[in-house]
Amino acid sequence: MNEPVIRPVEQLLSQVFDAEQRKTYADLSTYLESGGSIFPLVERGVRGLVRDYQLQPEDAQAFLRRANALAVFVRRQFIEHTLRGSATQLTRPDSGLLSMVNGPSFEQLFSPGFGDLCPPQALESIASPVAYLIELLRWIRDWIFAEAKEGKLDLHDRRQDLKRLQVDFSAVHQSISALDIIVPVLETFIEENKDKDTDLEDALITARYPNGLPYYQHWVTLDFAARQQGMSVGNFAHMVDLAYPYFLQPEAWDNDAGRALSHASRLGPYQRELLTQAPTPDVEKEREAYYLHNFGAGNLDWQNLNQVPFFGERTRLSAQDLEALLSIREFAPTRSAHVTYAASAPLAGDESQLSGSVYLNAAESPALSINFNGAALSHRLTEDPVRIDRYERMNRKLRLDQWLGLPPEQVDALLVAAINAEKRGKSPQFPWWISTHTVHAVGLFQSLRERYDCPAEDFAAFIDDLSLYGRGPVLSLFDRTFNSQGSYRQPLLLDKGLFTVLPGQGVTDLTVSQLCSGLNIDLQTYAYLAVVIARAHGLGDQLTRTPEVISSFYRLVKLPRLLGITPVEGGLMLTLLGGENWLNGLAGKPRIIERSDNDSVPDALNLIYALHSCVSWCRERDLPVQWVLQQVSPLQALAVASEAERSLFEQLRNLLPSALFSNAGLQAAGVPLQPGLDWLHFLGDLVDASGLIVNSSLPEADYLNFAREKLDQAIKDGLGEVDADTLASIGERMLNVLLQAREAQVSVARECLTVYTGLDAERALRVLSWAQSSVYQLLSQVLERAEREALEARASEQPDPLLSLLADLRRRSAVVSKLDLSARLLEDFLQYGHKAWIDQDDRHLLSMRTLYYLSVLTRAFELSQQPADKLLDYLRQVHALPGSISVDALRLAQQAAVQRLAAFFDWSVQEVRECVSRVGADDAILKTLSQLDLLMRIRVLAEHSGMDALTIFLLGTLPETVDKSAYAIAAERALLSISETLTPLVSFADEVPEPLVSMTCTVDKTEVVANKPADKIVLTVTLKDAADEALKGVYVYWQTTLGTVATSATDADGVLKVDYVPGKVMGREVPLFWLDLIDAQQAPPLQVLDDSATLDFPPSMMAQVPVDPVPAGLEVELYASLRDNYQNPGRHRPVRWNGESKDPSAVLVFRPVQSQTDAQGVTRVFVSSPTGGEFTITALSDASNRMVEFDAITFLAPTTR
Repeated sequence: MNEPVIRPVEQLLSQVFDAEQRKTYADLSTYLESGGSIFPLVERGVRGLVRDYQLQPEDAQAFLRRANALAVFVRRQFIEHTLRGSATQLTRPDSGLLSMVNGPSFEQLFSPGFGDLCPPQALESIASPVAYLIELLRWIRDWIFAEAKEGKLDLHDRRQDLKRLQVDFSAVHQSISALDIIVPVLETFIEENKDKDTDLEDALITARYPNGLPYYQHWVTLDFAARQQGMSVGNFAHMVDLAYPYFLQPEAWDNDAGRALSHASRLGPYQRELLTQAPTPDVEKEREAYYLHNFGAGNLDWQNLNQVPFFGERTRLSAQDLEALLSIREFAPTRSAHVTYAASAPLAGDESQLSGSVYLNAAESPALSINFNGAALSHRLTEDPVRIDRYERMNRKLRLDQWLGLPPEQVDALLVAAINAEKRGKSPQFPWWISTHTVHAVGLFQSLRERYDCPAEDFAAFIDDLSLYGRGPVLSLFDRTFNSQGSYRQPLLLDKGLFTVLPGQGVTDLTVSQLCSGLNIDLQTYAYLAVVIARAHGLGDQLTRTPEVISSFYRLVKLPRLLGITPVEGGLMLTLLGGENWLNGLAGKPRIIERSDNDSVPDALNLIYALHSCVSWCRERDLPVQWVLQQVSPLQALAVASEAERSLFEQLRNLLPSALFSNAGLQAAGVPLQPGLDWLHFLGDLVDASGLIVNSSLPEADYLNFAREKLDQAIKDGLGEVDADTLASIGERMLNVLLQAREAQVSVARECLTVYTGLDAERALRVLSWAQSSVYQLLSQVLERAEREALEARASEQPDPLLSLLADLRRRSAVVSKLDLSARLLEDFLQYGHKAWIDQDDRHLLSMRTLYYLSVLTRAFELSQQPADKLLDYLRQVHALPGSISVDALRLAQQAAVQRLAAFFDWSVQEVRECVSRVGADDAILKTLSQLDLLMRIRVLAEHSGMDALTIFLLGTLPETVDKSAYAIAAERALLSISETLTPLVSFADEVPEPLVSMTCTVDKTEVVANKPADKIVLTVTLKDAADEALKGVYVYWQTTLGTVATSATDADGVLKVDYVPGKVMGREVPLFWLDLIDAQQAPPLQVLDDSATLDFPPSMMAQVPVDPVPAGLEVELYASLRDNYQNPGRHRPVRWNGESKDPSAVLVFRPVQSQTDAQGVTRVFVSSPTGGEFTITALSDASNRMVEFDAITFLAPTTR
């Protein structure tokens, strides 16, 4: 008899639980004994078993451990069974020889049994990475760790995260970066082993060993975020600085300029602190603490730092790296053979204290070297660690080399150049230690290096002298520049010999030729540079072949070329920006100085950055540097007119005669002209002897009054005493002729200037005003230029004033055309903008500052989709804000200004508010172009980087010194901006800003009588803000045409009551009222009317009736004027005409039958009688019920034939 088959799952149940437990867990036992599957139980997990079958957690875990194994086994068997193929199923080729006959195949020869294998890349494969990993761990456990000696370190102590890792398909096959692997490992290790009282961030900051530290996570984040935008944190500092760009500042410097350069060095605050801290006192306690902290050499180990192997191990330097650091052996400096050295400096072995390792040796001899006597392990540095200064400088230098990623000799050249330049300004307290100014120099070098790929040795020459030492087989920079053409020519020697600043005609100077050849410049460029350098060095007509002079030539050529401009353009740019002092700052001996109020010459760092930023601005605005320099250079007019000028003169002479004010023109207008009378003689204040209208700066209304006064006086002087009517008649005729002549002359100048300048008519006249001239001055100078004088002018060497004016017009027209300046912009700039926008007293000055800020306006127009007049209106309105303003009015103006700017630039109101709050204005309202420039810089940067305005300002205002809170906040916000997709700007159109103010206007009545004393309309304006709170002290402005309303401010309840006082003109009008920077609204419509109750027909304004009888068939015109008591005409009032006769059969006909007064209050009818008779005619006003009676009129009866 066969024994019953017990299912594996039932066996598992009996193995895990004893009989007592199986009774306790009856539900589970029943389920399995009735044929239940293991897989649902495994899927339930511990919690499911506890919940559904009431197992204890410990029992559930014990059961699941075996159940999991069983489930894996069963599933694997199932998979292998389903993948196992039949042995008879062999595939055969569909074509070829093997399709016709049986031949050998892999399956027949080897019978591989693919069906018994697991799928490729399966985790359970014995050849999978998982199997290898498990086997490796087993081998380590059984063979390595078991055989290890004392002091062994368990793998799982070092990798405490290892056992926690989950091995699944993703873990085995997913591609992830090494950083994603390393960081969790380090985090787990640090978390498990760190002291609970230790802050990890502080530990990384304070640690100095190994020499990759300190590590400041927030700075790394900030620098990375800036790098993502192709910038540095220093660039952000420039962007948020209101004084930027610095080339517009008198000293090319600002309080934040140094801070920006520090950040541009890409060195964090703790790195800069390490470099610039005061030297360690040479005291045993301080020395031991320093070596322990920076080299990890505790106890007496620091005494072994002079041992080359120990020093190399502590600094991670190889033997070759150490030799390069010390500039010895194959890295030893080599003197140039073409320099005459002082007798006190004989060549004696290595001179690393003079080149290559100057900083760490403090330029002192003997230089630090290595004693190579004995075996390699016994090599010693020649300086004992007891003397700490050189070891401390090496410590700083090694770290700086690593942070900058440059060879040691290049970093040394940078440091030495900066230190020497600083010594020229003021001797520092610690001459051969890195100072804050040295860090600034490194920051500027980093900027030029990243932007222009500037070599370190070139930058060193920009702020110091050319290097006269080579390194190993490499020649010195001096020799590579001037003496690398081979042996066919005589080398340039630095022997303090003299050479001429400007060689005579036909005279060849060898030194000049060598300079031109080495620097690749022509003689004209050399002549310009030589004069500049001689002046800067205080030399006369002779220059000396010294390192200082030759370095000046190198600096003035290489620096502009690095920036992409010519040497002459570089020198001219410095001169135009700051005068000769700026040019002398680089042409002479460069210096780095601590700013003080007495300094008028910027230091070398500021001058170099000024050149760089000016050239960058030209490129960003697509302005050729040569063109910019031409426009802002002092005006130079030729003495000979070109074809364009001659064409202008001819055109003006042809058109001008017909536009002149003349006696003939006056006579044609009806002005009497007596023999011998010349009206121009009496009108000298209005017209010159040639007939040109004299220019006047008076407003138009004042000019008309002035002209009438002068014309009346001229009439009296020319004709004697005349009656008032004659005087007025002649005066008006002469005034009309005067105004017509003025307009004609302006038209002639406008037309000719349009052709000459290439601008439209309105802009051409604005440019003429900008050039500090007028139509009268231009035309008078043209008339004065007679043919004979023109010939003399061609032969004269003195510039013609007219040609100077035209040259000025040409360059200003070029600016207007290039920047696309509108006539409205030019008008506003000349009227008030020169002072209000850019704080420039002279409205006619065209300087680099003027050109820059005009380009700022055009840049603003380009950034907006709205009309340019919107921004110009805004600037005019903020300029017109009252000086004294209430709190509510200021708050409302601030909100309105922000909202209008946000709408113009299509940017978030919050973002604009953030910018405006930081522009430095006392009232927090953007008013100047420098403030507008800052706003646009932030907007463009926000669009480019995906950062919001606050983040940009937080990055840009980071202090130079350590401020953990500021750095942490900025880093956190910067980190949010780093993403693969750029965050779009928040558009103003996407927002729905609430109305800033509620403005309501009511009136006590809508009609008022013109000219009536004390009659008025009371307008009541109520202002409330978005929170429905009253706005106090807010001025309300009015615009009316038929009356007047005084400007006034609201009371404590936000209410304003003002009187509308009518004028003399009647009609209907809708007053407009507005607030500062708030668009105008309409008040209720008002009617300025006549006084209907007092309308009457004045007898003096009635038609006279015919005295004689009127022939039959003829009409008589009758009219009457309707006037009230205030002399207002009764406009469009109905009037009833009536006629009465004693003869009842007489008929009187009125045409029209119904009459109405016209705009002058006149009613007019035509009367006739087909029957004849005598009639009394009356006119009745319906409005006032007043009637007027005309004298009797007799009409003759028609004759009967």
